[in-house]
Amino acid sequence: MTTGYDFSGSHNYFRDLEPRSGGDSGTTISITFHKGKTTTSTVGGSISGEAKVVFVKASASFDYHFAWQWTNSSTYTWSWKVPNNMRHGYLHAGVKVKYTKWNYNQTQPNCTTKVLRSGSARLVYEGRETWHGKS
Repeated sequence: MTTGYDFSGSHNYFRDLEPRSGGDSGTTISITFHKGKTTTSTVGGSISGEAKVVFVKASASFDYHFAWQWTNSSTYTWSWKVPNNMRHGYLHAGVKVKYTKWNYNQTQPNCTTKVLRSGSARLVYEGRETWHGKS
Protein backbone atom coordinates (compact mmCIF):
# COMPACT_ATOMS: atom_id res chain seq x y z
CA MET A 1 0.00 0.00 0.00
CA THR A 2 1.32 3.43 -0.90
CA THR A 3 0.91 6.64 1.06
CA GLY A 4 1.12 10.30 0.15
CA TYR A 5 -0.19 13.81 0.61
CA ASP A 6 -2.69 15.73 -1.48
CA PHE A 7 -3.81 19.35 -1.31
CA SER A 8 -7.17 20.94 -2.17
CA GLY A 9 -9.33 23.98 -1.54
CA SER A 10 -6.38 26.31 -1.97
CA HIS A 11 -6.58 30.10 -2.22
CA ASN A 12 -4.36 33.10 -1.57
CA TYR A 13 -5.08 35.97 0.79
CA PHE A 14 -3.17 38.82 2.44
CA ARG A 15 -2.26 39.02 6.15
CA ASP A 16 -1.88 42.48 7.68
CA LEU A 17 1.28 42.95 9.75
CA GLU A 18 0.72 46.67 10.35
CA PRO A 19 -2.48 48.58 11.20
CA ARG A 20 -4.14 49.73 7.98
CA SER A 21 -4.07 53.38 6.96
CA GLY A 22 -7.21 55.08 5.68
CA GLY A 23 -8.25 58.28 3.95
CA ASP A 24 -11.04 59.95 2.03
CA SER A 25 -11.40 60.50 -1.70
CA GLY A 26 -8.55 62.51 -3.27
CA THR A 27 -6.20 62.31 -0.27
CA THR A 28 -2.79 60.67 -0.23
CA ILE A 29 -2.34 58.10 2.52
CA SER A 30 0.81 56.27 3.57
CA ILE A 31 1.78 53.22 5.58
CA THR A 32 5.07 52.16 7.12
CA PHE A 33 6.11 48.50 7.25
CA HIS A 34 8.58 48.30 10.13
CA LYS A 35 11.75 46.24 10.24
CA GLY A 36 11.48 43.16 12.42
CA LYS A 37 7.80 42.35 11.84
CA THR A 38 7.58 38.55 11.78
CA THR A 39 4.98 35.98 10.72
CA THR A 40 4.99 32.19 10.59
CA SER A 41 3.40 29.47 8.47
CA THR A 42 1.03 27.16 10.35
CA VAL A 43 -0.02 23.55 9.80
CA GLY A 44 -3.00 22.14 11.68
CA GLY A 45 -4.12 18.53 12.11
CA SER A 46 -0.65 17.03 11.96
CA ILE A 47 1.00 14.62 14.37
CA SER A 48 4.27 15.40 16.14
CA GLY A 49 7.00 16.24 13.63
CA GLU A 50 4.69 16.13 10.63
CA ALA A 51 4.07 19.88 10.22
CA LYS A 52 7.41 20.46 8.48
CA VAL A 53 6.76 17.46 6.19
CA VAL A 54 3.39 18.90 5.16
CA PHE A 55 5.11 22.27 4.62
CA VAL A 56 7.79 20.74 2.34
CA LYS A 57 5.26 18.61 0.40
CA ALA A 58 3.02 21.65 -0.12
CA SER A 59 5.98 23.68 -1.38
CA ALA A 60 6.69 20.94 -3.93
CA SER A 61 3.02 20.55 -4.88
CA PHE A 62 2.54 24.29 -5.49
CA ASP A 63 6.05 24.66 -6.96
CA TYR A 64 6.91 27.53 -4.64
CA HIS A 65 9.39 27.92 -1.78
CA PHE A 66 7.24 29.15 1.10
CA ALA A 67 8.77 30.63 4.26
CA TRP A 68 8.26 28.73 7.49
CA GLN A 69 8.98 32.05 9.20
CA TRP A 70 9.45 35.42 7.51
CA THR A 71 10.81 38.63 9.05
CA ASN A 72 10.76 42.04 7.38
CA SER A 73 14.41 43.04 6.98
CA SER A 74 14.01 46.82 6.40
CA THR A 75 11.57 49.61 7.15
CA TYR A 76 9.59 50.73 4.09
CA THR A 77 6.98 53.44 3.60
CA TRP A 78 4.44 53.46 0.77
CA SER A 79 1.97 56.13 -0.32
CA TRP A 80 -1.20 55.92 -2.39
CA LYS A 81 -3.69 58.53 -3.53
CA VAL A 82 -7.28 57.48 -2.93
CA PRO A 83 -9.03 57.87 -6.32
CA ASN A 84 -11.67 60.57 -6.63
CA ASN A 85 -14.30 57.93 -7.49
CA MET A 86 -13.70 56.13 -4.17
CA ARG A 87 -15.43 57.49 -1.03
CA HIS A 88 -12.81 56.11 1.37
CA GLY A 89 -9.74 53.94 0.79
CA TYR A 90 -7.31 51.85 2.81
CA LEU A 91 -3.64 50.95 2.44
CA HIS A 92 -2.31 47.71 3.94
CA ALA A 93 1.16 46.22 4.55
CA GLY A 94 1.87 42.57 5.24
CA VAL A 95 2.41 39.26 3.48
CA LYS A 96 0.68 36.99 1.00
CA VAL A 97 -0.47 33.63 2.39
CA LYS A 98 -1.71 30.43 0.73
CA TYR A 99 -4.46 28.55 2.57
CA THR A 100 -4.86 24.89 1.70
CA LYS A 101 -6.48 21.75 3.05
CA TRP A 102 -4.29 18.64 3.15
CA ASN A 103 -4.82 14.88 3.44
CA TYR A 104 -2.39 12.09 4.17
CA ASN A 105 -3.76 9.15 2.19
CA GLN A 106 -3.14 5.44 1.88
CA THR A 107 -4.04 3.56 -1.30
CA GLN A 108 -5.76 0.29 -0.33
CA PRO A 109 -5.28 -3.07 -2.12
CA ASN A 110 -8.68 -2.59 -3.82
CA CYS A 111 -7.40 0.75 -5.25
CA THR A 112 -9.56 2.90 -2.98
CA THR A 113 -8.05 5.74 -0.98
CA LYS A 114 -8.21 5.90 2.81
CA VAL A 115 -7.57 9.26 4.48
CA LEU A 116 -5.29 8.64 7.49
CA ARG A 117 -4.94 12.27 8.63
CA SER A 118 -6.11 15.65 7.42
CA GLY A 119 -5.80 19.29 8.31
CA SER A 120 -5.21 22.75 6.91
CA ALA A 121 -2.16 24.92 6.39
CA ARG A 122 -1.46 28.62 6.04
CA LEU A 123 1.79 29.01 4.13
CA VAL A 124 3.61 32.34 4.03
CA TYR A 125 5.04 33.56 0.72
CA GLU A 126 8.47 35.17 1.02
CA GLY A 127 8.53 38.97 0.73
CA ARG A 128 6.49 41.94 1.79
CA GLU A 129 3.27 43.06 0.12
CA THR A 130 1.19 46.22 0.08
CA TRP A 131 -2.35 46.45 -1.18
CA HIS A 132 -5.21 48.92 -1.18
CA GLY A 133 -8.94 48.64 -1.00
CA LYS A 134 -12.10 50.59 -0.41
CA SER A 135 -14.64 50.67 2.37
